[in-house]
Amino acid sequence: MGNGKLIEAVADSGPLIHLAEINCLPLLNIFNKLHIPHAVWLETVERNRICRNDLSSVTNIQRCLLQKSEVANFIVESKLTELHAGEKECLFLCRQRGIVNLLTDDLAVRDAAKGMNLVPVGSLGIIVKAYKQEKLAILDAERYISALYDLSSLFVTRTIVDLAIEQLRTIAKK
Repeated sequence: MGNGKLIEAVADSGPLIHLAEINCLPLLNIFNKLHIPHAVWLETVERNRICRNDLSSVTNIQRCLLQKSEVANFIVESKLTELHAGEKECLFLCRQRGIVNLLTDDLAVRDAAKGMNLVPVGSLGIIVKAYKQEKLAILDAERYISALYDLSSLFVTRTIVDLAIEQLRTIAKK
């Protein structure tokens, strides 16, 4: 990790959509590789929730087509049947490839990820990580975190936004 990037992550729809809504998709370049399962691609790009051209600013994307039967078996064995297709594929892909970072804003998926010893990282966390890697100035990071609350479709409370900004300021003082 000499370049300061996190090694790999699997992306669920939420962070892709929310970061696109505030024009921050390039922040996903903090990862060396960003795996996007086919179902997530369908939910985002194919349904025009994210413009394919906007994703061109993310230089590390690897689209992943998975065997439906393997995913289905994993979901039944893991008792994760209540999740959406993209979420299921994300969890399967993490397990299959040994990837620990799962980008998701969904609470049920975060809980499932933690139960699988994965590290869930939401849209707010991506901005904080980009700041920690010195890819953003603190004022930009604060502005983007506020934009997630003010402009994006992400459900987040003002209290959580204020806590995230406070965390940024704590990091800046170190």
